[in-house]
Amino acid sequence: MAIQLGTLRQNHAFRLFAISLLILFAEVMSIRWMGSEIPLLRIFPNLILMTTFIGVSIGLATSERPFVPPGTMIIAVVGIVLTLAFATPLQIRHLTLIDHLFICVLLLGFLIFNLNVIFISLGRVLGREFATLPALKAYSFNLLGSLAGVIAFGVGSWLWLPPAVWLLVTTLLGFFLSNKKLVLYLGAALIALIAFVYRDSTWSPYGNIRIVPLHEFDTTPLGTGNYSLLSNGDYYHEGVRILPVKSLSEIETLYKPCGKKARSFRTWLEVPFLVASKWDKVLILGGGSGDDVQAALIHDAKHVDTVEIDPFIASCGRLRHPERPYLNEKVNVFVEDARTFLRYDKDKYDLIQFAYLDPGQALRITSFLRTDNYVYTKESIKSALDRLSPEGIISLSFATGGDSPVTRRLYKTITEVWGKPPLAFIQEHTGAWDSCFFFFGPGLKNLPPETVAQAGLRPYPGKGEYFDTRTAEDDWPFLYIDFNVGAIYIYVLTLLSAMVLPLQLLRKGLSGKLYPLEVMPMFFLGLAFMLMETKSIIALSLLYGSTWLVNSVVIGVILLLAFLANLLSDRFQLKRLAPWYFCLTLSLLLDYFFRIPAYSEQHPLWLSFLAAIICCLPVFFSGIIFSTLFKRSSNPVMSLAANIIGAAFGGLLENLCILTGVKSLSLLALALYLLSGLPLLFLATKPEIEKIRPEPSN
Repeated sequence: MAIQLGTLRQNHAFRLFAISLLILFAEVMSIRWMGSEIPLLRIFPNLILMTTFIGVSIGLATSERPFVPPGTMIIAVVGIVLTLAFATPLQIRHLTLIDHLFICVLLLGFLIFNLNVIFISLGRVLGREFATLPALKAYSFNLLGSLAGVIAFGVGSWLWLPPAVWLLVTTLLGFFLSNKKLVLYLGAALIALIAFVYRDSTWSPYGNIRIVPLHEFDTTPLGTGNYSLLSNGDYYHEGVRILPVKSLSEIETLYKPCGKKARSFRTWLEVPFLVASKWDKVLILGGGSGDDVQAALIHDAKHVDTVEIDPFIASCGRLRHPERPYLNEKVNVFVEDARTFLRYDKDKYDLIQFAYLDPGQALRITSFLRTDNYVYTKESIKSALDRLSPEGIISLSFATGGDSPVTRRLYKTITEVWGKPPLAFIQEHTGAWDSCFFFFGPGLKNLPPETVAQAGLRPYPGKGEYFDTRTAEDDWPFLYIDFNVGAIYIYVLTLLSAMVLPLQLLRKGLSGKLYPLEVMPMFFLGLAFMLMETKSIIALSLLYGSTWLVNSVVIGVILLLAFLANLLSDRFQLKRLAPWYFCLTLSLLLDYFFRIPAYSEQHPLWLSFLAAIICCLPVFFSGIIFSTLFKRSSNPVMSLAANIIGAAFGGLLENLCILTGVKSLSLLALALYLLSGLPLLFLATKPEIEKIRPEPSN
C-alpha cells in the first residue's frame, strides 16, 4: 500500500488531479462554511470566491517561487478554523458594518489575507504540476479533478456531512500531496475541535440546523417536547404543541407564563382562518416542521399539502414535532422547492399559505443583500392565484415591519399581480422583529376591527409607511435589496481595497511572461465564463430551488462540458475559431430569449433537460475556444492564471444584474466573449499565436 501511494505521489497526472480536487473542494467548503458562520460575509456576494480565485491566480503566476513556509500556512489554516469554531462566543455573528465598521474591516482583512495565503500555496502546487504535462492534457486532468471536487462536496451535502468530514477530506488530500505527517497531526486536532463544536448541529443541504428545547413551555398546557429551530445560528422557527382556542383573546391565559409571546406566535397561525371563506383543502409553502399544518388540522381541514425544501426540517415534522403533524393521514409532504411544486401542481386549493419562506435567515443580516428568491416574484404569486378554488385565498406572511423594503416590495408585487391592494396588516412584536401579513384572493373576508385589535394587528400601509419600490419578478428575484447608496459605497470600497495587493502581485507575476494578445482573450473568457456559471445557477435554481446540491450539480455539469470541449479541441486539432464564436453567439441569444415557464404541462424531466442545455450550451462553445487558444499559448500556466483572474472579476461583474436583471448577464457575457475575440482579428492570415510573438532581440 505504501509503495502504491508512493508511486501515485510521483505520477504528475494524478498529482494534478489531486491538487485540482483539493482546490475546488476547499473553495466550495470555504464559501459554505464561512458564509454560514460569519453573516458579515453574506453582505458581499462572491467575496470568498473572488479571494480564492485571486489566490490561485497569484500562485499560478508565481509557481516558480518557493512554497509558502509551513509555519505561515499553519497559522493561516488555524486562524480561519478557529475563527469559524468560535464565531458564536466571539460575537462575530452580531457584527454589522453600521455599528462595528472598524472591527468588520479588520475581520474581513484577516480572513482575506489568510485565504490568500492558503490558495496562493495551493496555486503554486497546481502551477508546478501543470507545467509537467502538455497543455490540453494537463487541463483535462485539472477539469476532472475540479469535477471530482464538486461531486465530492455535492455528495457530502446530500448525505448531510458536517465540517469535520470536510476537514478530513482536505487533510487526507493535503497529506497525499505533501507527504508530511504534520498535516495529519494538525488535521486530526482541528477535526476533533470542529466535531465537538458542531456536536449538536445537522448540516442539511440547506444550512446548519440546530434544535434547542423550549423549557419555558414545560409547565404550561403545551407540555414538553417543544423546540426552537436555528438555521445558520439564527432563529428560524419553533415546533410547539398547538392548542385549540376559541378566540385570540384567551391565548394569554392558556399559555401562561409566556402569554404575550404565545399570542404573537398564534396570530401567525390563526389569522388566515379568520379571513378565509373555507379551508377544506390547504396548501402550505414552506411548511417547516409542521406548526402551520397542525393549525390547519385543528381547524378541521380535510386535506393538507405541505412543501418544505429542507429534508432535515421536514423530518422534524415526522419525528420531533410534539404533534407529529406530518404523520397525519390527511397530510401529504413534498420535499421540494415551492416554485417547482407550483409549476407542475394541478390541484385547486381553498387556502394557500406562503409561510415565512426566508432562505438562510437572510433578512436578519442586512437589507442590502443580493439573495436570489423566486418564491415571492410576480410569476410565483400568479401561479399560486391560478391554483385557487373559486372561494380560495392566499395568505402571505413575512418577518418584516412597515418600514422594511421587503414589506413594500411584497405589497406592490401582490398589488400588480392581483390588480388591487391586498388586505395587509403589521404585527408589532415586543421581541426582535415585526411581522407583515398579506391576504388576497376571490374568497377573502374582511376582519372586524375588534378582531384586529385582539390579534395585535394594525392595517398597512399607515401614514408615511409605503412608497414606490421595484417589484420582484423572475428576471429580478432580489427580494431583500434596498438601494442604499452608503451600503453600496462601502461594499465597492471594501472589495477594491481587498484586491489592491493581490492584483499587484499578480501583475508582477504575469509581466514579461505572456504576450498581450494571449492575456486579453484568456482574461475576457474567464470574465464571461463566471457570468454564465452564475447565471446558470440562478436560472436553474428557479427549477430546482437554491440548495447546495443544486449548485453542485450545475457547476459539475459546466465542468463536464468544459472537459468535453477540451477533448474535442484536442482530438480534432481545431484551428478556425470563427465558427465557434458564431455558435457561441447563437447559443447566448437563445439563452437570453428563453424563459422558464411559471406553469408547464411538460414532463419535469424534459423541461429540466431543455433548460439545462440552453443555460449551459454557451459554456461548451466557449470551452472549445478556450482550449484551442490554450493549446497555442506560449505559457499555459500563465494563460490559466489570466483566465482565473478574469473569472474572479466576473464574480464582481455579475452583480450588475441587480440593476439590469438576470437575463442581461447573457448579453453581457456575449459582449465579453466578443471582446475576447478582438485580438484574433489581427491574426486573420496567421491565426497561431506563436507566429505573432515578437522575435527575440539580438
